[in-house]
Amino acid sequence: MLIANPTFASPSLLSREGALNLLEPYIEILNQCIDGGWSAWKKDYAHKSHILDARSRAAIVYAEIFHRALESFQGLPGVKVLLRPGSLMVYIGDEITLRFKKMKRSGRCSNIRTVIQRRFLAQLQLPGMLDGTLVHAGYELDDLQQNVIRKAVVCQLGKEVVWDIEITGASAELVSMPPVVPAAPLPMEPRFVAKGSKTDAIEKRG
Repeated sequence: MLIANPTFASPSLLSREGALNLLEPYIEILNQCIDGGWSAWKKDYAHKSHILDARSRAAIVYAEIFHRALESFQGLPGVKVLLRPGSLMVYIGDEITLRFKKMKRSGRCSNIRTVIQRRFLAQLQLPGMLDGTLVHAGYELDDLQQNVIRKAVVCQLGKEVVWDIEITGASAELVSMPPVVPAAPLPMEPRFVAKGSKTDAIEKRG
């Protein structure tokens, strides 16, 4: 399914077609990461759902997806995996910054509106990043919150979905992966050096 809103399209954002060309080699990896994260929840945690609320479940699924993405994307040519406080960013070339999120039925990501989050959804670059399109790879649950019914890469601008790319197919991964032991420490800073400014300094402290 394609959702597009030309009113909110921007010349600085990648088109759906341009994004698809860049993302196509990695769609199956995204699929496996999301399916693996949800399968881990069902296998290892769902029996505790009576004491784990929706926020806890989302945090666990994200951690499992995070774990798989860290291993699957690290070292791929043209891809950088960097850690920011509380999140994992996957940089595909210089044109796409991707992160993982739970989605609402509208395709918009579901999260707490922190300063960083508001900047991301407004397509405002985080300190130190080059211009590019910010997207989230997300999953949507059914009404009973029992199964994943949709996976997609979504470009969002404010509260509007500009375009989306469906991630189709069921991954074969059903078991937890072993702990990741990176060959070298992952960088904790953005891939580019930020220009000093009062605004950046305030956001870093926040």
